[in-house]
Amino acid sequence: MKKTTLPLLLTALLAAQFGYGLTSDRDQPISIEADSAFVDDANGVTIYEGNALITQGTLHIAADKVKVIMSESEVIEIIASMAPKSEALAHYEQVPEEDDGLISADAQIITYFIQEEKLHLAGKAHLQQTQNEFAGDLLYYNMTTGVVDLKGGKSGRVSITLQPKKKLTPKIQ
Repeated sequence: MKKTTLPLLLTALLAAQFGYGLTSDRDQPISIEADSAFVDDANGVTIYEGNALITQGTLHIAADKVKVIMSESEVIEIIASMAPKSEALAHYEQVPEEDDGLISADAQIITYFIQEEKLHLAGKAHLQQTQNEFAGDLLYYNMTTGVVDLKGGKSGRVSITLQPKKKLTPKIQ
């Protein structure tokens, strides 16, 4: 196999692998942009550096560096990170279901475990789940169950803003 076909092969495999989110996301083409890419096909690792952007349907990941780890046939982990002294944060967003709002996450390091459908955010972690917001130093989010586990930073404090649930008004015929 020619070396120039490896990134194309990896892109084709990635396009079928991002499992969470709208079903239609999986049918969308994947777009990857970065200043450079390193592909280690033998070890299942690809690293995109320099304003790395990954987009597929409603999924958007942006960071200084994005590392994609694959098993033999599927993506298992995506790690998006920023330069250590950067004030900017890595960003993840996706619409999980047709009737759900956007899930948006920012942190110095975002680890997306594809099969487990979990996000781990480290360093200035912030998660917006529809209109609810969670912030702390470490945040673990289970996308399947909606459980958020939040840890404070140096101050030991976390911040949570929960919107009241809207009551359904019965329709009068």
